[in-house]
Amino acid sequence: MIAIKNFKNHGLVAFLLVLIVAIGYLSYQNAEDYTELKDVFEIEKKELESELNTLIKEYEKASYNKDETSLKLREELQKIIKLRDTIHNLKATDYGLIRLYRKRINNLIEENKKLFAQIDSLHTINNQLITKNDSVKVALEQKENINTRLKYKNRFLNQEKRILSDKIATAEIIEISSIKALAMKRKSSGRHTSTSRSSRTDAFKTEFSLLENKIISPGAKPIYIQITDKNNKVISPVKEVKLKNKNKILCSDVLMADYHNKQLSVISFIDVNRDDIHKGAYKIHVFVDGVYNGNTEIKLR
Repeated sequence: MIAIKNFKNHGLVAFLLVLIVAIGYLSYQNAEDYTELKDVFEIEKKELESELNTLIKEYEKASYNKDETSLKLREELQKIIKLRDTIHNLKATDYGLIRLYRKRINNLIEENKKLFAQIDSLHTINNQLITKNDSVKVALEQKENINTRLKYKNRFLNQEKRILSDKIATAEIIEISSIKALAMKRKSSGRHTSTSRSSRTDAFKTEFSLLENKIISPGAKPIYIQITDKNNKVISPVKEVKLKNKNKILCSDVLMADYHNKQLSVISFIDVNRDDIHKGAYKIHVFVDGVYNGNTEIKLR
């Protein structure tokens, strides 16, 4: 009985030893598996972070502008940074989440490819529009330069036209010689002689010549003589006439010359009232064919 009992005790001890060895082996095996799993977790975690960092750099490079597309890219960039930080903070016990994030990152990479393809397409279109806009701008500048040159050319032609018109207008004016004027007194015999005294002046005599002009049309040409005193009062006015410049004047004498483009002598004799003539200067103005030609002056004592 004692031998049987000792055998049973030895068998129990052996079983316990085997069990301890088996448990130790399983514990060692589990520790090895856990270490290996942890290493794999860290490798996958770093790979995911690396992929996200690559995406972040691409987004940062593409979102430096301030347009609407860049604003959208910056929003996506913040989401990717947040996802990278979340993965960075994962523990080894969250190994199951690694697979979830791996799938999410793969989807994100595919979306990223499509988004950047759209951006490249938009940039291509934008560059084409910029090129077209530059071409239009160049064309507009060329047109503006042409318009500017035409404007200056027209201004020059208008100036030439004015000069030519002035020359024609000048050519159509009948020039006169120097004007000679005398104050005259009437003798008892009826004859007139010159005088320098205002109290003896009965008339003004004016002499000049219409000079030769081959351009102007021949024919009757009106001549107006106007005498004014020191106060610009017209002496012995006989008629109001209109000049070519539309101005109206009072004149002291009106003559009509039969002009045939050759020099023609003109004499005007204007009677005045002695009582209207006073000491001072008197001007004799000459107008030929409605145009002012000049004047001379007489000083009376």
